[in-house]
Amino acid sequence: MREETLSMLRSHSNRSRAKLSSMMNLPIEHAAQGSEIIDTQGQTYLDCGGFGVFILGHRHPEVVESVVQQLNILPMSSRTLVNNTLAIASKKLADFCPETLDYTFFTNSGTESTELALKLARANGCNKVVAITGSYHGKTLGALSVTHRSAFRAPFEPLFDEVTFVARDDMTALSACFENDSDRVAVIIEPVQGEGGVYALSSEFVQLAKALCVAHDGLLIADEIQSGLARTGFDWAIEAHQVTPDMMLVGKGLSGGVVPCAALVATAATFEPLNKDFMLHSSTFGGSPIALAAAITTLDILKRDNIANKARTIGLKLVAALSPHATKAGVRVRGSGVLIGLDAQNPARAGQLTLALLQHKVITSHSLSNANTVRLTPSALLTEVQINQIITACIAAFSSLPAKDLP
Repeated sequence: MREETLSMLRSHSNRSRAKLSSMMNLPIEHAAQGSEIIDTQGQTYLDCGGFGVFILGHRHPEVVESVVQQLNILPMSSRTLVNNTLAIASKKLADFCPETLDYTFFTNSGTESTELALKLARANGCNKVVAITGSYHGKTLGALSVTHRSAFRAPFEPLFDEVTFVARDDMTALSACFENDSDRVAVIIEPVQGEGGVYALSSEFVQLAKALCVAHDGLLIADEIQSGLARTGFDWAIEAHQVTPDMMLVGKGLSGGVVPCAALVATAATFEPLNKDFMLHSSTFGGSPIALAAAITTLDILKRDNIANKARTIGLKLVAALSPHATKAGVRVRGSGVLIGLDAQNPARAGQLTLALLQHKVITSHSLSNANTVRLTPSALLTEVQINQIITACIAAFSSLPAKDLP
C-alpha cells in the first residue's frame, strides 16, 4: 500500500514532496483521536505537529458532533438568504477577541485572512507596510510580500512594492518607517513568530508599533493565526503586551482541528470600507455553515475549559523538564504555552532531531522560516502520561545528536 500511495503522489500530486516522504520513510496516517495518530500498520504516534491546528486534539467529540449536526441540516450556504450560523459565529468570535475588535470576516485559511488585511489596509489609505524579519504570513502573492524568507519569495518576485522589513525588536528601525508624515503605514506582526522559530516579540517593540500607528494614523495588524486561540497560554498572544491591534488574523485552531476555518477581525473604523460595500471582498466557501458550527463549539470549549491556562501549565512543565537536557546537547528551548521551539542550531541537526523524535513516535512540525528549529505544537489537552512521553522522547532524541556547543 505504501509504495502504491507514494507512486500516485509522485505522478499526480507532488513529486518532490513524495520523494522527501520516501527518503524519510514516513508512514501513512490512517486515523486520529485526541493527541494520537495511528498509521496503516497500527503504530500509534503522539501528535506534536500539525502546525498549530490541533489545540483541542483530533476529533474532539463536541466539535465533531456540531459538524455532524450541521452537515445534516445545511452544510453550505446559499450566499443569498440570511445565515443565522454566520451571525452567531461572528458575534461569538468578536466576544472572544480583545475589546473593540467587533467585526469578523470568515475565510478558509490564514493566508486568505492576510490577503484581506492587506486589502483593508489599502482601503484605509495605508499604501506602505512594515513587516518583521523572520515573519511568515502565507504564500499567496500578497501574504508572500510580507513573508520574510527569501527562498519562498525569490521565484515570484517582483512582489508588492512598498514593503519594508525591520529586524525583530529593532525600535530604531521601526521608528524610522514613520518619519515621512505623508505616508500612512500598516505594521504587521506576529506576537510570537511560529514559523520563524518560536521567537516572542518584546512588549516594548509591540507597544511602540501601536503607539506609532496611533500617532501617525497607521494600522497595526496582529497575525495570531498560530499564536492565538490559547496556544501560547493566553487567549491571544498580544494580550501579554496589553495592546489591541486594529486588525487580527485568526486561523489554525479556530475550528477545533475538524474543518478548515479562519478569519479576520477588525475594529469598526478599520472595517468601514467593507461595511460600506460588502462586495469589495467575498469568498464562495469562506464562512460555510459547517465550518462555523465547528468554530462556535471550539470557542465555547476554549472559554469554558480555560484552555489557555492548560496550555500555559503544560508549556511551563515541558520547557522546565527539557531545557537542562537540551543545553547539554547544544539545543535551545524556546516556548510560549504549547508553542515550543527546539533550536538545533543548523538544518542538518534539526533534521536529525525530527527523525529521532519520529523514531520515538513523536510527530513534530518543522519551521518554514527557520530551518534550524523543530517545533512542538501539541494539544492543550495532553494527559500526564503523554506529557511524560514527550519529555522521555525528547531526552532520548537529544542524546542521539552529534555534540555541538551553544554559542
